[in-house]
Amino acid sequence: MVCSAVLTSRESEMRPNTRLGAGILAVVVLAGAGTVLGSYPMYLLSLAFVTVISAVGLNILTGNAGQISLCHSSFMAIGAYTSTLLTIHLGVPFWAAIPCGTALAAFAGLLVGAPAMRLGGIYLALVTLGFLQIVQIGVEEMQVLTGGVRGLAVPKASFHGVALTDYGRYLIVLGYCAVAVWIAHNLLTSRVGRELNAVRQSSQAAQALGISLQRTKLMAFALSAAYAGAAGGLLAMLVGFLDPMEFGVSSAIRYITYIVVGGVGSLGGSILGAGLLSALPELLRPVKEYGDLVYTLILLGFLIFMPRGLVVPWKAVAAAVRKRCANAAVGKS
Repeated sequence: MVCSAVLTSRESEMRPNTRLGAGILAVVVLAGAGTVLGSYPMYLLSLAFVTVISAVGLNILTGNAGQISLCHSSFMAIGAYTSTLLTIHLGVPFWAAIPCGTALAAFAGLLVGAPAMRLGGIYLALVTLGFLQIVQIGVEEMQVLTGGVRGLAVPKASFHGVALTDYGRYLIVLGYCAVAVWIAHNLLTSRVGRELNAVRQSSQAAQALGISLQRTKLMAFALSAAYAGAAGGLLAMLVGFLDPMEFGVSSAIRYITYIVVGGVGSLGGSILGAGLLSALPELLRPVKEYGDLVYTLILLGFLIFMPRGLVVPWKAVAAAVRKRCANAAVGKS
């Protein structure tokens, strides 16, 4: 099984040119849709793109590398606060501050990933949960920098002194999301992706095949944290305010729910789950106190009744549509 994971990839069912063409078409359609949407629908779509970026990063770590993480929201906080503080105190423009936050989050991912070389399962989950609490306490206690529990206002993103419009921010987030998905697809269909899947299936067999467990696990944590850091910086730019409560345990559970609903270990599942559920926090605002209960019920329901996520019926429907189109084309010829 592990040998087949090293030689093949589950994400390579379609031809690369077909996938690339479909992706470019989707980006063009979404960019055009932004010109006719109102501010609020555009804002919701932008949040969906941010959610997709973060969910793809978590799925690389958990779904492909098999490493449990309960601190994904902490990496988002590092990216968000780093980019915001660089802009406030050093005047760094947003287009440079977000990559800086991404880099710092990736470095934090390396630090958290170090115990993964010796720990696994519940023990690794406890380490990541401890890191989440450390970041949460640090944000709340460093009031001079972070604003503490009161939160922190984010300066409006501007380019050469001109503030970005809603559509400008929408295009930036869409571009980030497209590049993030493209990088993840190329990564997971390469030797690196096959090594990640091999480590998830059997670390002993992967090591026997010459795969470095330490390098692979550290790389998975760094990549996942980098995706989360980028998502955090973009989220700060979109929302305009940082609330430390948005980067706690509840947020971490939400992102786990996204990848479980979509399909653990599937890039398409990450996009599907995050895209469908990204608007749920907005819908739950009138009953915000029951938000965690709703996410928990969704998570448990999918783990029990659809453990492979929505990506399985989605692929079945897509295959049926392609077959019908092929049959229709043959009939006309």
